[in-house]
Amino acid sequence: MNLLLSILLFSVSTLQIVPTFKSIQSKDSNFISEVDDGLAEVLPGCSWYCGGFVSGFNSSSVLPNYKDISYSSEKAHDFDISTAWIEGKSDYGIGEFIEYSFDMSEVKQHQLGITKLIVANGYKKNRKTWQENARVKKMKLYVDNRLFGYVELIDSFEFQTVEINKIMLPKEKVMKLRFEIIDVYPGTKYKDTAISELLFDGVGVH
Repeated sequence: MNLLLSILLFSVSTLQIVPTFKSIQSKDSNFISEVDDGLAEVLPGCSWYCGGFVSGFNSSSVLPNYKDISYSSEKAHDFDISTAWIEGKSDYGIGEFIEYSFDMSEVKQHQLGITKLIVANGYKKNRKTWQENARVKKMKLYVDNRLFGYVELIDSFEFQTVEINKIMLPKEKVMKLRFEIIDVYPGTKYKDTAISELLFDGVGVH
């Protein structure tokens, strides 16, 4: 009996507790400034991207182009709120993912880390388009194929932020962050789930 209890206690103590990171409502004005011709500039001025960068994009599926409009994975990181990555499954895209690569193989010395997500959830082209398409409610976040945590997003047209503790980019290696959809807010017309912007903030730049 004592042996069994010891085994059970050891098993419980070694279980990995996976955290849930919940988004906080922000305002578009915190991340967007108007430039010429009414165009919006996302993350104007100084930001983590003064030194941090994403080297590649991938996704499990993509909605086919409509006329000349692309919904590819890099559209979630093009600093343009009128575009979006949209998954390509016939349902709401549960299990579909978008993946970012950070190639630090040529960076000899750095202390770059990611501490925050900056998200424009849904297809933010305009409010009608945003309402018609599905938005992400919850995602799994993987770091190099290992589950790092769950991300819960607000069903909001404006930008939101998510504190995710700290993910340090590895020295002279490639790291991948994968965001897998596990729940959505349904759209009023389409079953296509969209993310207009999924950007990063962090440490090690200034």
